[in-house]
Amino acid sequence: MKFEIRNARNGVILRVEDEVLEDDEEVVYQELEVDEIEAFAEFLRFLVDHYGPTTSRYSPKRIWVVVEPGDKYEAPGQAEG
Repeated sequence: MKFEIRNARNGVILRVEDEVLEDDEEVVYQELEVDEIEAFAEFLRFLVDHYGPTTSRYSPKRIWVVVEPGDKYEAPGQAEG
C-alpha cells in the first residue's frame, strides 16, 4: 500500500493506492472551525480502523486515539487555591 497526503484549502486529502488489489481511494479530512481537534482525531480513528493493523482490546499493543486536555491546562473557574 502507498499513502500520499496532500494539502487542501480547508484540510488534507489522503490518497491510498493498493497495488495488490489495483485499487485507489481518497479520504478527505476537512478542518472545522467548531471542533478542529475532534475532527482530526476522528480522521485518525478512520485511518486506524481501515488501514491500521488488526488489533483488539486483548492485543499486547494497539493504537488508540484519545483527545485529552494538556497536562498544564486549567479549566476556567477551576484555579487551584
